[in-house]
Amino acid sequence: MAKSYSVTSAGVNPAEDRAHRMRMYFIAMSLRVVCVTSLFWVRGWWILLAAAGAVFLPWFAVMVGNAVAHGGGRAPDAPEPLRIEGGAAAEPEEPEGSAADTLLVVDVDPERRSSASPPSAASPPSSDPEDGRERSA
Repeated sequence: MAKSYSVTSAGVNPAEDRAHRMRMYFIAMSLRVVCVTSLFWVRGWWILLAAAGAVFLPWFAVMVGNAVAHGGGRAPDAPEPLRIEGGAAAEPEEPEGSAADTLLVVDVDPERRSSASPPSAASPPSSDPEDGRERSA
């Protein structure tokens, strides 16, 4: 059977994740308020439990509030890299001194071609402020 791949490895909806974390933070901090207020009327070893809740619940609430849920989905495997194999279609060698060894250097300003009409003789050449050369329009 063919192996199936996930189209995306995106996590859960950010709005739903944020709402879930806000609910968890609210529940933890509500329990802390209960622990702090119970310190006034609880006696005995129960006061240690209420004090521990009042001290450690804020840390727990922040840790839960900051924990972003990840999708849990598995990222797709990377494909195998392509291998370049040579030798089958070699190019024919050219004799020495052929056109492949010739270097052609062109040191001329290119003409600009446009769909407009050719420049008329009546228009004066304009000078380029960057290099000081005159050019025809």
